[in-house]
Amino acid sequence: MIDATQIAAAMQVPCLLSGDMIQQMQLWEELYLNRAGWIRNRIRSCHIPANIAQELKRLTLTEFSATVHDAAELEQAVSRVLPKLRRKMDFGLAIGGLLLKPYFTAQGVSVDIVPQNAYLPVNYTDDSCDAVVCPEEISIGRDYFTRLELHVYSRLRQTHTIQNRCFRSASPGTLGTECSLDAVPQWADVLPEKVYENVQRPLFAIFQTPDSNNIDPTSPLGVSVFADAVDFIRDADEHWERILWELESSERAIDATEDLFRYKDGKPVLPKGRERMFRSYEKTDGQSFINTFSPEVRDTAYFHAFNQILRRIENAVGLSYGTLSEVSDVEKTAEEVRSSKQRSFSRVKDIQENLRNALEQMLYGMQFYQDYYRSQSSPPVKATFNFGDGVLEDPDVEYQRRVQMVRDGLLKPSLFLAWYFDCSEEKAAQMMPERQDDGGLFSGGEI
Repeated sequence: MIDATQIAAAMQVPCLLSGDMIQQMQLWEELYLNRAGWIRNRIRSCHIPANIAQELKRLTLTEFSATVHDAAELEQAVSRVLPKLRRKMDFGLAIGGLLLKPYFTAQGVSVDIVPQNAYLPVNYTDDSCDAVVCPEEISIGRDYFTRLELHVYSRLRQTHTIQNRCFRSASPGTLGTECSLDAVPQWADVLPEKVYENVQRPLFAIFQTPDSNNIDPTSPLGVSVFADAVDFIRDADEHWERILWELESSERAIDATEDLFRYKDGKPVLPKGRERMFRSYEKTDGQSFINTFSPEVRDTAYFHAFNQILRRIENAVGLSYGTLSEVSDVEKTAEEVRSSKQRSFSRVKDIQENLRNALEQMLYGMQFYQDYYRSQSSPPVKATFNFGDGVLEDPDVEYQRRVQMVRDGLLKPSLFLAWYFDCSEEKAAQMMPERQDDGGLFSGGEI
């Protein structure tokens, strides 16, 4: 994105991005893309930042479903947004948040999903963002064009204003001079300014990670889900190189003098596929020799240290032990297991709650645009965003628990079937066998 201070100055709005936050967002993006500054020479990325973001996305959305009640067109529009959300959610978690920006086209309502490092927040009220600038860049020939789209919501006047301005530059990364929107064919139909009235909320939504900002406490922006683990991630990448070097340096080798090899075209003939195992030397004092180099491999200690680093990362990012680390290497009590799972559960629940609020706000914007451009008025739609409850509980364990409740006569069999097949109790009752032998599951006896 073009420098935030340039954008703020061009649109005559305050810049809420501090230098520290800009620097950190660049670091988080580099980590997610496996381009950290310490990745050089022999040090390679273990892809831990991307794995963290992907795992938290998986836990957040694995059972996610969305239902818009009594609004078929809006439900179809939401269903088109969800695949894009799944694709961009992990990067949003890595960078600190996402902007969900509805807009209207001839095909209906759609939503742009913009990562936190690609838009500029310019005003907050009660910790709620009500003004942003979204830059869009395009190149035509040797010219670089940037469209700045400013959204401003006024709580006092209940208006939402969108302003668009275009800039031309001879080099990328700079705004250059202002020009007409008509200079870019794709933007020729974009209005320089549009004011929507009787708006109850901003017509965009922002999803942020639930962590407090310990990079810049004065900043309203979210932080990466792995912000507290950056140093540990570097330790893991560097330690992995030590493991590879230990394995490489301890490879078995056979050292022998030149006269013990057969030669062809001036080179020793070595067993095919085993060339690196043999090393030839000149005779010393006229004596031939052959030695085997086979040092002890210290892999156990190295892998144990690597596993401990992974556990520190899991603890820092709110994942349960065993997500990245090897649980078989660590003796854990039942309380440690439960505490670890509870940490992951709380982490995911907080993310889900923030996402639910953002989706509800997004849905308001989608309905407003649809009603406005269709010249219609409809009551506020209601939606159900269901994330499921399988983050903490193992489905197999829950199944066995409910089966035991049926056996003990504490749960009606029809309710058990309704839970298992996700249907009504009446439909579950129709599934039950007409007769059940004594001792069967649905008789309340033991199997």
